Amino acid sequence: MENDEVFPEAIEEGVFRAAADAAAKCELVLAVQDTTSVTYPHSVAEEFGDVGSVGPHKSQGLWVHSTLMVDAHRADPLGLIDQSRWIRERNRSGKATRKQRRYEDKESFKWQQAAEQMTERLHRTDNVVTVADREADVFEFMQYQLEHELRFVVRAFQNRRLETKDKCALWPWMAQQPVQAKRTVEIQQRGAQRSTNNQNERAARSARQAIVTIRAAPVTLRPPQSVPQGKPLSVHAVFVTEAHCPKGHKPIEWMLLTTEAVDTVDAMDRVSRYYEQRWLVEEFHKAWKTGCRLEQRRLQSAGNLERLMVILAPMAVQMLRLRALTELEPSTRCDIVLSTAQWRCLHATVLPKKRRLRKAPRLDWALEAIGNLGGWCKTKRNPRPGWISLWRGWLDLERYVQGWLAHAQS
Repeated sequence: MENDEVFPEAIEEGVFRAAADAAAKCELVLAVQDTTSVTYPHSVAEEFGDVGSVGPHKSQGLWVHSTLMVDAHRADPLGLIDQSRWIRERNRSGKATRKQRRYEDKESFKWQQAAEQMTERLHRTDNVVTVADREADVFEFMQYQLEHELRFVVRAFQNRRLETKDKCALWPWMAQQPVQAKRTVEIQQRGAQRSTNNQNERAARSARQAIVTIRAAPVTLRPPQSVPQGKPLSVHAVFVTEAHCPKGHKPIEWMLLTTEAVDTVDAMDRVSRYYEQRWLVEEFHKAWKTGCRLEQRRLQSAGNLERLMVILAPMAVQMLRLRALTELEPSTRCDIVLSTAQWRCLHATVLPKKRRLRKAPRLDWALEAIGNLGGWCKTKRNPRPGWISLWRGWLDLERYVQGWLAHAQS
């Protein structure tokens, strides 16, 4: 951690290459992008920049943009293929000079930069679909992907003008289209978020099912005046809306721009499901920051903290894989996530009086067993291990495995 001759980029490159190898074996992979901030309250924060404020207090830290590869058919997090970190300038001019700055000098260039890095590492790109939230509704970013024949699903934020006779805007045009499909969407539980300079306050959200309608149509987006070299973009729009939302909940409304075909009901359904899997990168950031206690670390230099970040990131992905796959395939054997030494040691530790197993136990058993090691106790109000319990249990398991392997070699 404290060796300045060790570069974070060198550590994480092996992680990225492993994700590229895993992606090459899959029929279809989603490259899910998202940005988060990592803040520190102790003295090392002076080496970082502002990441917003809560009330009168400013937070110090750095920004991180992650690209998580996910098996589209199994919702299996394969690993990180790119992660960039940067310190935002203090007292930056921001929106005041935005129009004068080049696209490459803007923070919004991070989406294209991540796509470029991903493309360099991948063995093939024809089986990869980039998925991103509203912040990625950047005309230049979508133009870059179309020019390089890359596939994407981006949630629209701007009500862009279309190349129609009456120059209709995107939302009114799609609202005129007939409903072509209906489906049920699983809304994930989400905690409350405090208001900062960069994020709006939002209330906690409980998990629920929503019945949505789907409209789809080809559209041609007119380039904005801020992109003088822009050309009209021909994509497909998929408009997902919830007509009858329960009282006290915010109705779903997704305007998705995509290169994917939407000529059948199944195709429309697939596009909406691709976007649903975007929550996995948010869960990765929770596992990394909350579970691995990233922001509670007290290393005394920015370089030491950055090295710790890249070491903890693949561990967070493994915890995410364990929990995500357990929710989807609880009866699957846990050796798709845990090594043979890990699951054998886990079984011997949690159930020492039981006979040695010949086959790996189920995923749901492994998840609860690791949570138990971390101090979790199953109750009606706490039905699954949280990130902190999983992290503590994972660390204990790793210590047991080291002793297990040492004994086997003696």
